[in-house]
Amino acid sequence: MAIIAILRNSVFLWFFQLKLWPRSKLSDQVPVSTFRKISALLINILQIASTGLPACLALCGSRFTVLTLKQIGGKMYSRLSARQNAIRDAKNNLPGRGDQQFSSFEKELMAMARHEARQITSSYAPKLEVLNGKYKPLLKDFERISKDYDAHAAKIGRSEPSVELSRTKYYVLMLLFVLGEIPMNSLAFAVFGENQIFTWVMAVGVAAAIPWIAHSMGILFKRWTVPWWKNGIAVGSLLFLTIVGLIAIGYVRVQYLGDLSKAGAVSSFGNSTLIGAAFVGLNLVILAAATLCSYFAHDADSMLEHLHRRTNQLDKATRTAEAKYRKILAEQQEKLHRIQQRTQEIIHYYRKINLRRRPDHEKPKSFDRDHELGVEFGNGDEGPKLEPETAPLKMVVAKQTRS
Repeated sequence: MAIIAILRNSVFLWFFQLKLWPRSKLSDQVPVSTFRKISALLINILQIASTGLPACLALCGSRFTVLTLKQIGGKMYSRLSARQNAIRDAKNNLPGRGDQQFSSFEKELMAMARHEARQITSSYAPKLEVLNGKYKPLLKDFERISKDYDAHAAKIGRSEPSVELSRTKYYVLMLLFVLGEIPMNSLAFAVFGENQIFTWVMAVGVAAAIPWIAHSMGILFKRWTVPWWKNGIAVGSLLFLTIVGLIAIGYVRVQYLGDLSKAGAVSSFGNSTLIGAAFVGLNLVILAAATLCSYFAHDADSMLEHLHRRTNQLDKATRTAEAKYRKILAEQQEKLHRIQQRTQEIIHYYRKINLRRRPDHEKPKSFDRDHELGVEFGNGDEGPKLEPETAPLKMVVAKQTRS
């Protein structure tokens, strides 16, 4: 009857464990199976006690209790297992007083700890390999660009571009110019009677073209070459085409507004010629402002500007690689330290119980020795040195950081 009750309660708890206790996602929390086993143990003891079968309790209940507690705590990382082994070894005076070899329990415990540490390092190895393979070409490009940068800087006598407007501010101002051009141009292209989508597409195209022309003109002014007429022809051609285009757009805009005025849709605008001139003048102001922004945002030496920008991009990517590398190693080091600390606590508890229960109360020589997990731990932010493949990455990153 007691055996039937034990089986029945165990099946009942196993069937309803998913509904009673949700599975934990944290490795440090007690798993669901532990709660199930503890509950089964208590229910079985109460069931057997209520049936008045002390013999079955001694025969089945105590054995089930021992087996359940071993399964709950685990064989090696539980204090109960360490205490049982320590008492058993102490009765036999193991390890011996002059024995420098560790006990069987300690050897088995360290073997399990090393196995778990190897599993952790193996799980992080692919991440480090991917990081190394991804950024190794990047580091080669950084070294090559840095050499070209140093050589060109020595040739022209300066290493920093001379710009009055940062790249971010320049892009923001150009975007504002484009947004300012769109509503003005949309009125002009509405005269063609096309779909609203096509009207806005044409307006956006012209709004982007004017700042782009200003961008080119600013660079040509900044990097004026000898003879002067080469850049002069390019600037004159761009300026002529832009002014003609703006006059045409202004004329179309004035005609559209005139038609609206005649139809009575809006009030009279007065002199349409002045209105067209005002629109053209406003576009020319935007063109001049965008040209000045381009002039102040670029350096006279295009090669120096390109090398400087490329070096900064590669340096940023290199620092990102270093940060990812250190983060992965820090996570790995934390888990390895956790294993080492937990193992040392169990060994310390085992030795304390062993010394307390030994008949001779003498400390074995092996208790003066410390165990080694077999993993090298670094200092500070370097992390454990576990992956030889990442050594070139780490060396180059450290070199660039010092420089």
